[in-house]
Amino acid sequence: MNIAQARDVSIVEILQNLGYEHISTNGKESWYLSPFRSENSASFKLNLKLNRWYDHGEQIGGNVVDLIVKLKKCTVSEALKYLQSCDTFSFQKQTALAYERKKEGNCNNVLIVKRIEHSALKQYLVSRGITNSYALMQIEEVHYEINQKKYFAIGFKNKSDGWELRSKYSKSCIKKKDITLIDNGCTVVKIFEGFFDYLSFLQISDEKNINESDYLILNSAALVVKNISILEKYKVIELYLDNDSTGDKYTKLITERLPAAKDERFKYSECKDLNEYLCKYKPI
Repeated sequence: MNIAQARDVSIVEILQNLGYEHISTNGKESWYLSPFRSENSASFKLNLKLNRWYDHGEQIGGNVVDLIVKLKKCTVSEALKYLQSCDTFSFQKQTALAYERKKEGNCNNVLIVKRIEHSALKQYLVSRGITNSYALMQIEEVHYEINQKKYFAIGFKNKSDGWELRSKYSKSCIKKKDITLIDNGCTVVKIFEGFFDYLSFLQISDEKNINESDYLILNSAALVVKNISILEKYKVIELYLDNDSTGDKYTKLITERLPAAKDERFKYSECKDLNEYLCKYKPI
């Protein structure tokens, strides 16, 4: 991938893949909490038509290559390799028109939703340590279409009827990005960044105790900012976010705002996330 090709990679998709969601948008530009620091008011602007960003807090901006160089603290060559490694249709060249059509739902469609049957998806689940029947009940096999090309993946539904999609080769979302709240009517809630961490928790846990908690799967760590009011009713908030800078950022945000919140990451402190812990220490 050269620089000219890299500039066509959607910054929206890159930010989404890294766990950042916009706070507001008007169709021409979107505003985000800065990925470079902790803040309460969005100061990071993305021009959707030009595919360019500008951070008002630091008064710098640029294209997607510039963004990766700053975020990853790497060279241009390393940034190009990173973009090249994002081997999924979500990072293929997109025009501004294609992106707008995607947001309107005109170029993607869910074709079939059924229980997991495809051998490739079953093998992928086993490779991620997910075999528990209760955990498998939480997901579906989703066949879908993007720009007249057909795909299939493991699907996890969010509260806006969008689908988080995962396979060995891709990580994406079809339709609207949103949280998933599993409400069991409890005073305790457990929070996970992604649905594989939630499935990993179910895999590890005693099934008798599973319904003694509500579960909030963010599907993107940044979505906690929009949904923090949901957490105010809970007496106990357990945070199972990733052991990385993004996880640090949002764990700090929640624990500072809500006294009932506690960081549970010490349970898998040697691993990036709960799924890595499952695969490393509790193999099938």
